[in-house]
Amino acid sequence: MTSDLQALRITRSELDQLTGLDIDSVFMGRMIRPSVWQSRRQLLSLFITECLVLGTIFVVCLGFGLVLVSQQEGFDQFGALLLGIAGAIALGAIAWHFYQWQRSKSFITLARLLDECDRHNDIIQALQVMEELDAAQGTTKGLQNSEILVALQATRDSLISALMTEKVLRRHRALLERRQDLFATIETNLMTLQTLQVNHQASEYRQFLQEALNIGLAVQREMGQRDGD
Repeated sequence: MTSDLQALRITRSELDQLTGLDIDSVFMGRMIRPSVWQSRRQLLSLFITECLVLGTIFVVCLGFGLVLVSQQEGFDQFGALLLGIAGAIALGAIAWHFYQWQRSKSFITLARLLDECDRHNDIIQALQVMEELDAAQGTTKGLQNSEILVALQATRDSLISALMTEKVLRRHRALLERRQDLFATIETNLMTLQTLQVNHQASEYRQFLQEALNIGLAVQREMGQRDGD
């Protein structure tokens, strides 16, 4: 049954293909997954990654800075140079993480689905361990395992379908928002047209009354002239 359980796993390559992003235990498309803050191991991995990236950027920027200041005679404020580069990198890192935090608000559904995929894989891992223990003890549970396989297959299919749906909606989110704005604009325009139509009808009615009044006055004057004759 180990091979059957292994086939039910949702691998990283499948997640990359289903989501269109680079997915791992810490990042989803260069954005930090919310689940990271609940795991010490993942937090440590994030901390190491961030330190390596920032350290690399600092070394590169320091190299460029030294090349530039070496062309200036009498420059001896290397401490200020180091402090300036470190401050600029720190501000850049804060701005970048704030941007990613704002962007991640559109990926809340994806983050939850990825967490469900991780739980699905954890269940499969636990079943594999239980199967190895049963094999070591010489016991089998074929019927129960068969029922478990059916349930896991249904869960896997549901998660894959949800990930594909989320990807389509995420890619066309701007279009969907534009459609909502378009519907709102159409509704506003219809109300405006109705208002204009009512105003036009009222104007025509006033014009009709004015013409009727003018005709009545003309008839009255004509009758007055005839009586006078």
